[in-house]
Amino acid sequence: MKIFIRLCAYLKFFFSSYRTMAVLLSLYVISLAVATWIESCWGSVSARVAVYNSIWFYLLQLLMVINFLSIAFTVKLWQRKKYGTLLFHLAFVWILAGAWITAISGIEGSIHLREGKMTREMLTRDTYLNCKGVCAGQSFSIFHRLDINPLFSTPFSECHTFDDDFFNISLLGTHQDISGVDILHFRVVTSACDTIIEVPGRAGNVGEPVSLEIENLSLDLSYGAIYMKLPFSIILNDFRLVRYPGSESPSSYESDLTIITPEGSKEETIYMNRVVSEQGYRLYQTSYDRDEKGSVLSVNKDQFGTLVSYLGYLFLLIGILGMMFERNSRFRELGRQLGLLSKNKSLVVVIFLFFSNLPVLKAEENVRAEVDKFVLPEAVCRSWAELQVQSPSGRIEPVDTYARAVLRKISKSDSYDGYSAVQVFLGIIFRPDIWNRVPFIRQTSLELHQLLGTSGNYIAFFDAFDASGQYKLAEKVQAAYSKSEKGRSRMEKDILKLDEKINIIFSLQQGRMLPLFPGVSDERNHWFSAGDDLRVLSGADSLFVAKVLPWFAEESNMAALSGEWGKAKEIIGMIKIYQKAKGGVIQISDSRIHAELLYNKIKIFEVSAFLFISLGLLLLGISLYRILNQYRWKSVLRILIVLACITFGGLTFGIALRWYISGQAPWANAYESMVYIGWSTAFAGLLFLRRSQVVLSLALFFAGVILFVAHLNWMDPEITPLVPVLKSYWLMIHVAVITASYGFFGMSFLIGFLSLILMAFRKSDNLLLWNGGIRELRIINEMSLYIGVALLSAGIFLGAVWANESWGRYWGWDPKETWALITLIIYAFILHSRFLPILSSAFAFSCMSVVAMLSVWMTYFGVNYYLSGLHSYGRTEVPPALNIIWVVYLLIAVVAIVAGKKEKMIRMNKFS
Repeated sequence: MKIFIRLCAYLKFFFSSYRTMAVLLSLYVISLAVATWIESCWGSVSARVAVYNSIWFYLLQLLMVINFLSIAFTVKLWQRKKYGTLLFHLAFVWILAGAWITAISGIEGSIHLREGKMTREMLTRDTYLNCKGVCAGQSFSIFHRLDINPLFSTPFSECHTFDDDFFNISLLGTHQDISGVDILHFRVVTSACDTIIEVPGRAGNVGEPVSLEIENLSLDLSYGAIYMKLPFSIILNDFRLVRYPGSESPSSYESDLTIITPEGSKEETIYMNRVVSEQGYRLYQTSYDRDEKGSVLSVNKDQFGTLVSYLGYLFLLIGILGMMFERNSRFRELGRQLGLLSKNKSLVVVIFLFFSNLPVLKAEENVRAEVDKFVLPEAVCRSWAELQVQSPSGRIEPVDTYARAVLRKISKSDSYDGYSAVQVFLGIIFRPDIWNRVPFIRQTSLELHQLLGTSGNYIAFFDAFDASGQYKLAEKVQAAYSKSEKGRSRMEKDILKLDEKINIIFSLQQGRMLPLFPGVSDERNHWFSAGDDLRVLSGADSLFVAKVLPWFAEESNMAALSGEWGKAKEIIGMIKIYQKAKGGVIQISDSRIHAELLYNKIKIFEVSAFLFISLGLLLLGISLYRILNQYRWKSVLRILIVLACITFGGLTFGIALRWYISGQAPWANAYESMVYIGWSTAFAGLLFLRRSQVVLSLALFFAGVILFVAHLNWMDPEITPLVPVLKSYWLMIHVAVITASYGFFGMSFLIGFLSLILMAFRKSDNLLLWNGGIRELRIINEMSLYIGVALLSAGIFLGAVWANESWGRYWGWDPKETWALITLIIYAFILHSRFLPILSSAFAFSCMSVVAMLSVWMTYFGVNYYLSGLHSYGRTEVPPALNIIWVVYLLIAVVAIVAGKKEKMIRMNKFS
């Protein structure tokens, strides 16, 4: 009995120990990192078999859950009223439970449909060994899931015993032939024979049976996917492939379906991000046949697992809010400690000058001379900018807005070498002979440069064509579009991005992407470009639309030589009169046009992002520098606060201006929501101004990061029908939130490095003062990490929602999401390190916050260059700038060694 009691006590101590937590989290991180390496070398199936789907990995996760529950029970979080912290951690347990349910009961597969054909079967994603035979006159069958991978042989053996005989089959090994087909080697043993049989097969294909007839044994073996019956039938009525105007490149694809059940039938249309659900099965558009007569749908059935996981995501978000705002949370406790430390310290300004070198696009000298000669003057472009055009989304907007969107799409900038967006836009249309030689198309893929024979960050339109005028990317574009989004390599994705830009330019030059002309007879209020089918217009209108732009081109070329632009301006006036006469009620007023031109010109959200980040860093610098000084610079502090209020007022004006321009509340889409969140964050910081300047600095910095991230997405606006999966609201929010978390981790990195510098330069005469400063830095650092972890947690699981809505699975263990999870676990480990005596010091915390930033670099850059597939950037093509990271960490290591020696001397009371 005593032994049992001791064993229970030991198990309780083991599972409720923070040391156990540290070991389990470390093993989990190492396992995930190794799995991404295995996938990079041997493929995703090997990673799943070796790690993700293995029993030992499930057991490790189970031990982590038991460890957390034991700790929560031991410390009694509910009695300490830390409900947000408890719910946040329980959410991860709930999410893991959902993942386990999905792994056990989830079904994934695909359906291949041809137009006019009906099916009620799906092809499974998993592969199976199917064995049917007769031995000694008795029938038997074996049906076993079997994942084959090149890393190691999957163990499999099964034996059947009969009255007078036995049958045993075991897998000896596998190999792949030159076509990528797996060849499985089975040993078949009975009382009368012992032989080897080879069975070919592969994932995604139904296995062809291989027969074996030996004495008293008759056997059929097959390996591969299998067809699974569905509780409904599907008919593909029509498949549509939408192409870019004037090109063969697909922009989207959709399927019209009839779904037949015992209760009746219904019509559905399915495309990316438009999911159809039927009796627990969810159907997603994935790919299509090359002859455009067939469609491939992904199928997923996981109602219960998805529901449990989504509830976990909800609990997670509620827990995050509780951790940030509940009175007894660690975050609020740190805020109170910071306030106490700051009461007897005064402020001195430290000014951080922040410079950025933006890339400047420049044309070659010989091309530049021609551009200068024929570019439209600003006065003419202002007249063009005020004309109205219909965007692909149907919105009527000024040409200035449309031109900026086009140029940002093509070159990631809304100006070029000193020329405005309207000048470049009209140059592409009216002087393609010049602008097709100008390198303004953004292209940074090294492999694509090798394919095109180019270099640098920009290429010209003509670089995509050979000497005979053939499009260099034609075959590769077609091959890429024939694959599903998940099946495309990074190289293929880069090809499609460049192909989209080439097609935009081509369409503009063909007169098919400048819908300036209203169509009065069109019930959908469709506006026409000069290159469209104009037969629906009346004779006079059709003639005007077809001839007016060539007329302007002729007059502008003559004016460029003579300097007389009067006639060209008259033609612009004619277009404006036509728009007013034919546009009807959907036109925008002159006041709104001028408001939108002002909005485009002042770029208030970009300016606010820069100012908020700068002011946030300056205010943070004051808080850090006051640790070392006794003098108050109240006047400078007031100036910075006034500047913050002015910037906030400018941001408010920008939101109001956007509201007036759009005619609706400016938080109707994801970009506007991010701007509004940035505004709310800055407002919250100003509300808590009197409590702590650190809170204000963090709020301003966070608001600036949010606005900056929103602007990053805005730099690649949706002005053409993109691949629909990228149109997801969830995707934009997911990327924005995760990227914002990196800003806080970066700030933690800087604070940790600064702390190490202070530790390294401590002396006996400043020890007391500097130790107080280091303590305050530790608190600020930990608060920053709490915000970063909260954002990263929310971002990861918002991404899971997007993946589930787009692909039918919320977690796929691809390297990017796996390393995001690794980053989350590493920073969670740091936040819990205070419970481990060996890691509870400020020195250890600073070192960990600096080293942990490597996981962010790995997630953001390393996955792309080291862990991607065969067609991605290779190890020898890593940008040289990334090597600076190792130089920086070498310097940090030297500082940390010195700081560690000083720390040891202090602990041993040998400091002098």
